[in-house]
Amino acid sequence: MRGIFLLLLSMKLFSFELLVIGDKNFPEENLTIEEVRAIFLDKKRFINEKKILVMNHETNHPLRRCFEETILEKTERSLERYWRKAYYQGKRPPKVVSSMEMLFLYLNSIHPTIGYSDVNATLNQEVRVLYRVECLEI
Repeated sequence: MRGIFLLLLSMKLFSFELLVIGDKNFPEENLTIEEVRAIFLDKKRFINEKKILVMNHETNHPLRRCFEETILEKTERSLERYWRKAYYQGKRPPKVVSSMEMLFLYLNSIHPTIGYSDVNATLNQEVRVLYRVECLEI
């Protein structure tokens, strides 16, 4: 029992707040988790008759892992299967950004745009927070 306790103490657990964000003029104030899922899985494509630009991080990004597990409730493998099937229905996965700077560039120039970030990256950005979730990392 003591060994398990020491093992748990040696593991580094930390948490961060993940924010689903839209551009500053995003037409909605808040979204439910179901609405976020629908947008990111290309089931809801438009808001106020305008196509939503959906932004995702690269596969190995810790924010993406948290987003997929916590919000989409899917593993990387199940998402790959989902998008393979969805392709034949005319659905496309979100656009992948390689950096936070690129995410904020899209958010500032194309409307409506939605993505996600950690709370610290949004401090000096003009964005609309649409949904919040706590993520745990080891």
